[in-house]
Amino acid sequence: MLDTLAATLTLVVDVLTRDATVARSLASDPPLAGAFGVALLAWASTGIAHTSVLYLNHVGRVRAVVAGVAGLVWLTLLRVLEAFVTWGVATLVTRRDVPVETVVTIFLLALAPQVFAALTFLPHVGLGLGRVLGAWSFLVLFLLLGAAYALPAWQALLVAASGWLVAQLVSRLLAAPLGWLGSRLWTLASGQPVLVTSRDILAGTPFIPVGAPEQVREVGR
Repeated sequence: MLDTLAATLTLVVDVLTRDATVARSLASDPPLAGAFGVALLAWASTGIAHTSVLYLNHVGRVRAVVAGVAGLVWLTLLRVLEAFVTWGVATLVTRRDVPVETVVTIFLLALAPQVFAALTFLPHVGLGLGRVLGAWSFLVLFLLLGAAYALPAWQALLVAASGWLVAQLVSRLLAAPLGWLGSRLWTLASGQPVLVTSRDILAGTPFIPVGAPEQVREVGR
């Protein structure tokens, strides 16, 4: 277990420091198992941030966990959509049939900056830190896609941005039903009302109760 954790942390460091071995491995032997480990660390860190905000709102332990998992499910579904669209655009642009395993590995590795997501629950600085981590993840995605497909920078940016733009568009087209369903699920899980927007869901923002104190609500904006 400790060896696996150490290997995963090493892979996180390699991704964040742009180690050349990561880019080379994508073409021949994508580290899919290690990438899942990176994603699990990122999701765990995000879950800690969500449940910490819920704890500050005096939400019960079990309900906090359930609500935190619901938020992660929303975020994961949108990331799956983004990965699918990006793979499709990359195939059209490059006319190369890159294995799905490689694309999945890239998107999982792009979550590496989110291992610091646990810090986003901090008041005042959490929102800014969350945006920095989001931008960092996009940069990692851009660099890994460029390496995997051997794309010039402008094409890699086009491919990386395609999935993100579609996810933004879908979140806005489905804003009303997503907001209603997200709010309803939160209320059922936590017992407290909340207003959830598609922007909140897309950003992976913790669901904040309507009646939360202003200084705590600021964390989720």
